[in-house]
Amino acid sequence: MANLVGQVGCVTGLVAILIIGVAFFVGQALDNYFGTSGVFTIIFMLGSFPVTLWAMVRMSLHMVAKAQERMAQFEEDQKRKNSTQEEEQAHT
Repeated sequence: MANLVGQVGCVTGLVAILIIGVAFFVGQALDNYFGTSGVFTIIFMLGSFPVTLWAMVRMSLHMVAKAQERMAQFEEDQKRKNSTQEEEQAHT
């Protein structure tokens, strides 16, 4: 489980950096194009925070759901393995 938490933290951190970085550079480019003094950069940076939070929550929920599916599959495989071993012991 600790491995999953580390993966979620790394992935969501990288996504946050990517979204905020894109917002900054797009804002800078628009400011340079229109000759404004940081208006677009501020707007895009403020707009990037809710987008980043949404992306982080969605990715976290997706990764946790995937981990739960893997755990359920692992438990099912263990049950099958145990029942097969019990049947083999019963026949001997």
